[in-house]
Amino acid sequence: MGWTFVEKTPGQSIREFFAEEKNGEYPDGSVGRVLDCAVVNMREAYIAYERAWPDGRREVSAIVCLLSFRPRDMCNFGYKDMGEEMGPFYYNCPERILKLLTPTDNKSALEWRRKCWENLRARQARPKLRKGMVIRFNEPIRFTNGAVKSEFRVEDPRRLLFTGKDGWGWYRLRRWLLEEKSWSVVSEPGAN
Repeated sequence: MGWTFVEKTPGQSIREFFAEEKNGEYPDGSVGRVLDCAVVNMREAYIAYERAWPDGRREVSAIVCLLSFRPRDMCNFGYKDMGEEMGPFYYNCPERILKLLTPTDNKSALEWRRKCWENLRARQARPKLRKGMVIRFNEPIRFTNGAVKSEFRVEDPRRLLFTGKDGWGWYRLRRWLLEEKSWSVVSEPGAN
């Protein structure tokens, strides 16, 4: 499937938008509704979607939505949605969404869930950034000013501000870069 672009009401949350889009009745008498929605890096949304039948059966599956924002366009919001059974290649689903999902025997969905849990454990195992810590990326990072660096000293972990390992130059790293690229701690604050 392709992208869908629509006009999203200003101030409407992503969860409210998807609830309005996806909640409703099906021809077989079942009712679908968004249980929870988590937005990751403003590029991905993970939805726990419940479908309940009149006989009491219920199923909760995941929907992955890629997001695009175009504030100057009339159709200011775009999304591309994929069910977990389609095997989407996006594995940043938060734990709270994964815990809502009911068991499935769909192989693609099971593989997607496994990779999400692996990704979640890897993120939780990463060390927490602290001021003065020096980190090294396995692959150098190229900046728009032409600089290429692989080692950085943490100056402000909350705002993700860094200097070169020697203390020269200021760099802002994106959160997704720290989450998706491999890096390790070279030295802790106060260590020589």
